[in-house]
Amino acid sequence: MYRRLSGVFGIFLMGVGVYVALYGYTSMLVRMAAGALLVVSGGNMVVSAYRAREAWLSRLGPLP
Repeated sequence: MYRRLSGVFGIFLMGVGVYVALYGYTSMLVRMAAGALLVVSGGNMVVSAYRAREAWLSRLGPLP
């Protein structure tokens, strides 16, 4: 169940990244950097869920 939720959240992050890159209200450089970061993070979560490995975002540990 954790892998499925992680994969779905990764797809969500990828969608948000594309939205930010296309429709953000800041400068183009900031939009593209933030969008690329979100797309890469989401893609890593999807691939990690498929391969049953730990994603980059899960390695951050418990945040307050």
